[in-house]
Amino acid sequence: MNIIASNDFYEISILDELSILEIKEKVFDLITDINLSGKLIEFLNGIDHNPDIKALILYNHPESLNEEQYNVFISRILHLDGTTESTDKPCFKEKNARFREINVLSSLIRNLAKLQKLVFAGLNGTVVTPFIGTALVADFRYASNDAVLSMVHNKYNLHPSGGLPFFLSNLLHHSKAIEIQMRDRIDAQEALELGLVSKLLPKENFRENLINEARKYTKLSYCTIRDTKRLTNFNRHALNDYFDFEASLLNL
Repeated sequence: MNIIASNDFYEISILDELSILEIKEKVFDLITDINLSGKLIEFLNGIDHNPDIKALILYNHPESLNEEQYNVFISRILHLDGTTESTDKPCFKEKNARFREINVLSSLIRNLAKLQKLVFAGLNGTVVTPFIGTALVADFRYASNDAVLSMVHNKYNLHPSGGLPFFLSNLLHHSKAIEIQMRDRIDAQEALELGLVSKLLPKENFRENLINEARKYTKLSYCTIRDTKRLTNFNRHALNDYFDFEASLLNL
């Protein structure tokens, strides 16, 4: 295995025909830093033109995308004085940080959506709203058997970011998509039954299991994978319109 980038936020490695992106910690610092996130997007663009790479695996360490991490971030950027009514718009202390979060996530998801490689996402432990949507852009999605998808945005009167409404409305009936986004959370078994994830994997050796799942598909030729992705990605053109609409609603 060849590690090509490693820092406090993520590690990128190459294993044969697989590129592996591990989300480690401080993820909200990552997605609100233009330079750090820009390097990640440069990496995605780079592997897209590498014929030796057939697939990207991205997954998170169990504690990196949970409610505690989200609460720390939101507490830093949002006024939480206990007086906000449910009808009020959120009042931000650091509005620019919120705007960077929205813009960086949309840019990351757009780049993942257009990749001509197979994309495998692993949801490990509790995963909050923005990154549920980010994972749903993947071609194949897996979850640890103890995974929880947390719609924590509702707690703070925020809209569901990370493209979550777009992907859920494409995967599920309209009313079911709305229902899920207005709940507190769903567990891994329900996510499997709804088709939001392809398979549940043991939390032990989660990374190795993801690699084994990916290799079932990377046996195909590079050309077959590339052209299948090109054609299937055609229907994702509407994703750009979605993120433009989200930006217009938020006056970004």
